[in-house]
Amino acid sequence: SSGINAEYGGINAEYGDKEEEKLEPILHVQVYDYDTFSSNDLIGWCYLSLVNLPPPTKTSKECKLDIFDTPTKDRISIFDKKKIRGFWPVFDDSMGEKELTGKVDLEIEILTGEEAEEKPAGQGRNSPNQYPTLDPPNRPMTSFNFLFNPLKIFKILIWDKMKWKILTGFIILLVIVLLGLFIYTSPQAFTDAVYAKVFGTSSG
Repeated sequence: SSGINAEYGGINAEYGDKEEEKLEPILHVQVYDYDTFSSNDLIGWCYLSLVNLPPPTKTSKECKLDIFDTPTKDRISIFDKKKIRGFWPVFDDSMGEKELTGKVDLEIEILTGEEAEEKPAGQGRNSPNQYPTLDPPNRPMTSFNFLFNPLKIFKILIWDKMKWKILTGFIILLVIVLLGLFIYTSPQAFTDAVYAKVFGTSSG
């Protein structure tokens, strides 16, 4: 709770009674990439109401954006459950439509002040790394290094977003090449007939 204060011309006045304002506790989750030579970029986020929490999935594979469509009656209050862990999706809706950009394995626990003092936890993986203990990321040093793994970078940055356009262009190019080879290797009489039909003159 907090007092309601008003300031007029440098005079700080406090109204006698204190009011309690209850705000919905919302956890704002943000996921950034890890860049070596430039600043890290925000790639996804989500907002989790701790009193109206969509239940997480047990595995990453099951985790999809439809979690946020969970009916109110099936949602969870962390103040009742106290502790929960699972996968929630993060998204990018900067263009108006939500696009799934990642998934987070998240454990949420509500503690009283006394419990928090008895169970200290560092920020991130800083000491003391406990409650819960966060293991180092299971991520190869070369996982996003273009020199060591160009195919993975190509898949993430280009293939996943443009695969149908790439496939369509490849098929059209293949048809053109095959047609050209067919005409080139066909008997001269056939080639002359096609050429005359298209251009109205003999190829010779």
